[in-house]
Amino acid sequence: MYLNSEELSTSRPAPPPFFAQEAPPYSAPSGRAAYLRLDANEGPPPPEGFLAAALAAAAPTVTFYPEYAALREAAARSYGVPAAALLPVHGADEGIRLWLEAFGGPGAPLLLPEPTFPMYRVSAGLTGTPVVPIPLEPDFGLDAEALVAALPRAALLVLVSPGNPSGRRISEVYLRRILDAAGGRPALVDEVYGPFCGQDFAPLLAEFPNLALLRSLSKAHGVPGLRCGFVLADPAQIRTLEAIRPPYNVSSVAASVGIALLEGDTGAPARRRAAVEARQSLQGWLAAAGVPTAPSDAHFCMLALGTSAGTAGRHLEARGILVRDLGAAAPGWIRVSVTGPADAGAFAAAFLPW
Repeated sequence: MYLNSEELSTSRPAPPPFFAQEAPPYSAPSGRAAYLRLDANEGPPPPEGFLAAALAAAAPTVTFYPEYAALREAAARSYGVPAAALLPVHGADEGIRLWLEAFGGPGAPLLLPEPTFPMYRVSAGLTGTPVVPIPLEPDFGLDAEALVAALPRAALLVLVSPGNPSGRRISEVYLRRILDAAGGRPALVDEVYGPFCGQDFAPLLAEFPNLALLRSLSKAHGVPGLRCGFVLADPAQIRTLEAIRPPYNVSSVAASVGIALLEGDTGAPARRRAAVEARQSLQGWLAAAGVPTAPSDAHFCMLALGTSAGTAGRHLEARGILVRDLGAAAPGWIRVSVTGPADAGAFAAAFLPW
């Protein structure tokens, strides 16, 4: 039997002791400021003047504990959901961890298409949640039929759309097919890159009470250092997550600046469009140069370099540009993200010959 809306609010296996876990830590490198950083999918940032004003306005809030009512209302208006169907979190990473603490655990295997964002494996390990991996198709698209066939082996599932590292989105037709087959299994759809391709699955929340969505200001508004994201879900799910979240998990500065971004960063859609167009232009240039790439719907893409991936990464780093070598997750591939034409041009100028 799987969870209905009310059971989601009360059923949660106890996580195992922390010392029993063997999850590898997620790397958070330092020293990147000296480089052009095309390695971390950081989105196009707001104008400096906008951020300076928002931060100055937030300064008085640090003398009090944070309050979230205004942030929830601003996010609810922006995302088109009731405030009760939304929870602010300390970046999308915390949303992943809370959701797996609530609905995962040793007896709740997680269906996870891979390769994907490494934090899902990290948080699964920390919560003792077994992972049932589902390989993506050769072009890194979702194998929906394989996923549906594997559902009897899992208690919950995660989908990332657009994917990371692929940038591929999932169609609403595929998502509905999966959610219908999932029954009452909790399902998390990570939409942090959704705004780059116009994806918005929030209207499905009323139809599927087991569905949760993950949003973040980090990518959509280009402020990953702010650490402000949101889980969108049926209010019963939100109450479950709220019961286990740390108190004051989002800082007062993040809450204040988050409101300013949600209500006043009107240039964000144009910045995102410019970033995607720059990625498209870069892929066209790479195709002309004979470099294969994988399809993408976001502002980043994967390059197939085979055994030369490591060499290319070192070549670019020596020229002041960081990219992501995907290593064992996707051997022979690197991932490049761009925030606009300047990034794409700098990469093209440095990439060949290597």
